[in-house]
Amino acid sequence: MVLGLDKDIQGTRRTDVILFVNVDLKNNVIKISNIPRDLIVEGKKINSYYQTEGFERLKSLVEDFTGLKIEKYAIVDYDVIKFIGDSLGPIEIYISEPMKYTDYSQNLFINFEPGLHKLNGKQLLAYLRFRKDFRGDIGRIEREKYIIEKLVQAALKKDLFSLANIYKKVYEMIDTNIKTSELVFLATKFRKSIQIRSVNFPINYTSDGNIYPGDLESYRNSFKEKEEEENNFRFYVLNNTKTQTRTYNVNLYYMWKAAGFIPKDIYDLSKVNFEEDTVYILNDKIDVKIIKDIVRVVHPKRKFVIKYAKDELDKYYLLIDTLTRERNYLEFPVDFIVILTG
Repeated sequence: MVLGLDKDIQGTRRTDVILFVNVDLKNNVIKISNIPRDLIVEGKKINSYYQTEGFERLKSLVEDFTGLKIEKYAIVDYDVIKFIGDSLGPIEIYISEPMKYTDYSQNLFINFEPGLHKLNGKQLLAYLRFRKDFRGDIGRIEREKYIIEKLVQAALKKDLFSLANIYKKVYEMIDTNIKTSELVFLATKFRKSIQIRSVNFPINYTSDGNIYPGDLESYRNSFKEKEEEENNFRFYVLNNTKTQTRTYNVNLYYMWKAAGFIPKDIYDLSKVNFEEDTVYILNDKIDVKIIKDIVRVVHPKRKFVIKYAKDELDKYYLLIDTLTRERNYLEFPVDFIVILTG
């Protein structure tokens, strides 16, 4: 379990970040789940438990959610995040919408314009802390997933000696029972092959806007040592928007991957115009509701039209013909194709 503490404000320190990390050494898979800080548990937000009832109580709640015993922990604060960002960065990210927020009490000043950014530690922390968009805490969780993957990628490019030195300094800044020797072993184990999978925490919304734990049984099953069903889908994403750049497509890829779905490829689609966001289902065994749930997680603002390809063969044929002419070849079998417009 990884806990990120916010700054001490009038004697209050809450867990701004709660991560559950499941390391599968057999399959070289790391599963990461972000637990929303605003989650209501037994009448109060989960981010208050650390201060009011202590570490062990919060730990027992997360163990109950996941059905697994927590053996290792790390408690970090903002200074650690800034140090890691500076040590591994600058981290290149793509920002799709303006991010602006000022809070003098927390010395927090956020001002990012859309586009490609290379962020150092302080900027990276500001990006992670932002939650003033329409998705609030859930939007910030998606950004946390994105940054975690980028940091892991940056770490894997470092040699083991550099990683050990970074961790040695981090070790002095955090409260943890993870030994340096264990970290070196993990870095060696995962260096050549690693899969990072995001496990979404199930939530239920109420009419007053509060969030509560959802289907915990399915959540617990996602940590079992097996291939997760969502990662078995074979699909492509086609960029039919006005922004057809490599940076935009890379950002799309990581948005999908952060949600636990990895596209076979992402292609620009410029010779044919779709009027609305569309999904063509090629595998008749896949229910429309499953696809609807998937695209809602990755693109919550978009309204997709979801169809079986067999029901619109003329337009589907035109789509495949256009891709082939542009030398973009789909490798069949394919379960579905996502087309983004705008």
